[in-house]
Amino acid sequence: MRVDLQPAYILHARPYRDTSLLIDLLTPDFGRVTAVARGVRKNKTPKRQLLNPFSRLLVCWQGKTDMKLLTSFESDNHFLTLTANHLYSGFYLNELLVRLLPEMDRHNGLYFAYEQSLLALQRCEDIEPLLREFEFRLLGELGYGLDFCVDSRNECEIHPQGLYECHVQEGFFSAAPDIPEQFLLKGEWLLAIAQGDYSLPATRLAAKHLTRRMLKPLLGSRPLNSRALFAQAKK
Repeated sequence: MRVDLQPAYILHARPYRDTSLLIDLLTPDFGRVTAVARGVRKNKTPKRQLLNPFSRLLVCWQGKTDMKLLTSFESDNHFLTLTANHLYSGFYLNELLVRLLPEMDRHNGLYFAYEQSLLALQRCEDIEPLLREFEFRLLGELGYGLDFCVDSRNECEIHPQGLYECHVQEGFFSAAPDIPEQFLLKGEWLLAIAQGDYSLPATRLAAKHLTRRMLKPLLGSRPLNSRALFAQAKK
């Protein structure tokens, strides 16, 4: 199998053997691809600087195994500069994709959602709504999305004045009388999330708690390195 001039974003690069790099790429037509870039660490190869996160390249690779051989790559003249917490947010998106997206599993819409997220980060837009939108999009692409507008047990619409609880594999349903307050979700929050409206602090907090709950079983016990960067930045 040979692929030529596929647009790709660099998600992660790590040393491989003596002079090579192991690269995780996000592509529109093939999803996440892992490939070896041979010899790029040798004698400070000038093109090595292209293989950094958030770079968009045109790449060629070959091979049928899980680890492809990157035969050539060139700049797509698309350069992004992220700083401070917006940079850490970009690392977070990359880490989610590397950890959760199966290799060679095409998600064309996710590629463009990722690209738009990076552009928004470069413009220093509000981080919280941006991250929540991408997390929910990723969960939906992986088959774990929830319907924020429907009571999954009663098969009726979510009411703004209603109180709900959530089962991450089932969805939202009317809250039991004895459910602890910290697990209660107001219908107005769920409907706001469905509309991408994070203007209320309570909606933001509810969305953050939901994505943490939904991502936890997929990520397992290994912590995210990018979250540690956020924690250090707050000190």
